[in-house]
Amino acid sequence: MKSPKGGLSSTLESYLELISDLQQQYGAVRVTDLAERMGCKTPSATSALRRLSKLGLINYQAYRPVTLTKEGKSAIKRLSLGHHLLADLFLAVLALPSEFADEEACSLEHRVSQQLLTRVAKFLDFMRVTPEGSKLLEGIQRGFKRFLEKSSTTDKSKSSDSSEN
Repeated sequence: MKSPKGGLSSTLESYLELISDLQQQYGAVRVTDLAERMGCKTPSATSALRRLSKLGLINYQAYRPVTLTKEGKSAIKRLSLGHHLLADLFLAVLALPSEFADEEACSLEHRVSQQLLTRVAKFLDFMRVTPEGSKLLEGIQRGFKRFLEKSSTTDKSKSSDSSEN
């Protein structure tokens, strides 16, 4: 499946992120480590690396460690920004638990267009920087918290009513 962001599929984006993580931990990345972490066979990982290399995002040669190029590091920054924006939206507006918000952001960051991420960034800036946005955000957070508490109580009472039958 193609991603709306620069022609990278979500799978290639996942490889790129994993390469970045492993490079930060170990300095360079081996194909076998990538295949193991991605849950695939070495030839599949090699194929993905060749595609990333053709796109100029990684330095790849057979039997050599893999590293990110300057362009690859820029792509990681864009992905990371998208992830953080989505997680921030889920935390600030939807009051999702932090770990869940992070997992969902990770899942969705590969499928969201740059146009949507730009709009989310503008929305969060508006809500935090402008006086009217700040008041609105505080009101939404308070009201939504009350709504969630009330609906949780209602859900519990419905569940106990149905178990009595």
